[in-house]
Amino acid sequence: MGKKITIAISIALLTFFLIVPFISYSSYKRAIKDNYFNHLITTRDLLKLQIWNYFNERYGDIDVLSRNPVIAKGFTRLSGAFHAYGLANQQFQKIKSIYQPLMEYYVSAYGYANIFFIDKEGSVIYSALREDFSGTDLFVGEFKEHRIANMFKIALEDVGFADYYWNDKINDYTAYFGAPIFEAESLLGVIVIEIPFAHLDTILTQRAGLGQTGEMYLVGDDGFMRSNSRFSVTPTILQKEVNTEATREAFEGYVGKKIIKDYRGVPVLSAYTPLNLNFINWALLVEIDEAEAFATIHSVENKLTILASIICAIIGGYIYFTYRAHKKEEEQDDLNAEEDEQEEQSVF
Repeated sequence: MGKKITIAISIALLTFFLIVPFISYSSYKRAIKDNYFNHLITTRDLLKLQIWNYFNERYGDIDVLSRNPVIAKGFTRLSGAFHAYGLANQQFQKIKSIYQPLMEYYVSAYGYANIFFIDKEGSVIYSALREDFSGTDLFVGEFKEHRIANMFKIALEDVGFADYYWNDKINDYTAYFGAPIFEAESLLGVIVIEIPFAHLDTILTQRAGLGQTGEMYLVGDDGFMRSNSRFSVTPTILQKEVNTEATREAFEGYVGKKIIKDYRGVPVLSAYTPLNLNFINWALLVEIDEAEAFATIHSVENKLTILASIICAIIGGYIYFTYRAHKKEEEQDDLNAEEDEQEEQSVF
């Protein structure tokens, strides 16, 4: 009976010392996972707001510029001089010099790559910083298939956006915002601002709190990145295609979080959302490698495994040696009983 009680107590202790740590560990693991996802979600939502603000400010800039009566007056004068004399004429250059300081101010103050005036016939009549496209016809000229030609055609109707492309002139990716210019309800043409990718890149490379593997990136509806991967030494904007469970759900309109395999095939914790801008259909993702996020959990797992092994070994040894001791006691009792029996027989 004593042996059974001892073994029962030992099994109870073994169960207690194994189950309690693992129950605590499960709660700890859930807490770590929730904490990381909450951090990614907070980062995602703040970043989404930053990107919204950036693009909405540029949208507002071009809308305000297109309604500025000074811009409209300058547009009319430049257009008249262009069609009467051409770009190289002294009269055109004189009018241009009047408005050039104002345009340079806008470029410098807002960090634009350039500003263009395009009349309603498609002629690029003014370029603030360089003679990009100047004098060309965007309807029939050599740039009729260029991104700026597409921007011009959209902006004839309303404020619009043309996605990023590689610009050799400034050695950077740039995008366009454009808006129609009117004077007394009469359409004059289109004003276009060119914005560098460097602005957006600066926002997306602020990775404080995301460890060694965390990153934030954008994916366009064509499946290609609109940002640079921290894991690539070469630019990935418009170069790296991304087709993951998270991007597919984001393009379907879902805001979510889950563990997925990213564009590298690496398991990551991902928080994703569509941008929901009227003129941009992109997905925003904030991710961190599962291995880094759960490094503490894996460390605890290893320690628990070692602890469980030690406890099992100690209790198992205790049960074994207790059993051996009881066995020896039983054998000794049996031996003593035999001797007693032999002595009784010898007496009789």
